[in-house]
Amino acid sequence: YGALSANCEKEYNYNVALGSYLQKHLANHTGLKVTMTPQREISFQERYKSSIQKDLFLSLHHDSVQERFIKRDKLGCPSSNHASGFSIFISRKNPYFKESWKYAKKFGEALVEQGLTPSLHHAEKIQGENRELLDRRLGIYVFDDLKVLKNAKAPAILFEAGVIVNPIDEEAVQSDGYKNKIGT
Repeated sequence: YGALSANCEKEYNYNVALGSYLQKHLANHTGLKVTMTPQREISFQERYKSSIQKDLFLSLHHDSVQERFIKRDKLGCPSSNHASGFSIFISRKNPYFKESWKYAKKFGEALVEQGLTPSLHHAEKIQGENRELLDRRLGIYVFDDLKVLKNAKAPAILFEAGVIVNPIDEEAVQSDGYKNKIGT
């Protein structure tokens, strides 16, 4: 189910909510056809097959931080102000790396134009992070061995919409206004 939010909500629920919102929003405002993977447990092979003959494979997620930066409340819910903002990842091992890079830049530009801020915590020189930051202003990183990116059969980006262990980010990512900024 991924990370837990500051309210002990599963990341998966945020991912589905954002995906559903974007699917409707993009269809209504752009005419783009958006296909979501099934909302059930599926294998990586099924995910890769779903990317065949697509213009872009976008993997939606919500972020956390390293455990050392997290404090837990009485219920065990994680909380941290260590990081906030969005992140975009691409893989040089994806057969469509150049196209992925172009999509990532275009997406990052649009997010920044909407007033969203990238998170730079994945570039920290610490164990578990230390990712290569391709574009600081747009929050674009390289993560070559992410299975979902390197094995996609289309240009692919992984998008971390916000840091849900950060109570401020968690509240923001749930709002239609924030989701609308992502879809614009």
